[in-house]
Amino acid sequence: MVMVGACHLPYDCHYISGNYKMKDRMDILAKIFEKLGLSKQRFRVEYVSAAEGVKFAAIMREMTEQLKLLGSKRIKAENKNLKPKFDRMLTRKKK
Repeated sequence: MVMVGACHLPYDCHYISGNYKMKDRMDILAKIFEKLGLSKQRFRVEYVSAAEGVKFAAIMREMTEQLKLLGSKRIKAENKNLKPKFDRMLTRKKK
């Protein structure tokens, strides 16, 4: 499971436009993951600030439940299928 946390949109990022850049990149990454065969439930983007500990904890509980629902067999099968694809991508990146 992967969660990317970001500042709230529209004006809560001290990097001015960092949260917008992240959103664009994560939208593209979600599509790539889907095409590669990663379950949508395993990748999540959340807008949560450092002051929102209760919200963050709730998100982590939700993700833990989702992980249990997916089951270890499915996750291991996905990981086995994804590994060679990611390895090829990383090999090309290093060149």
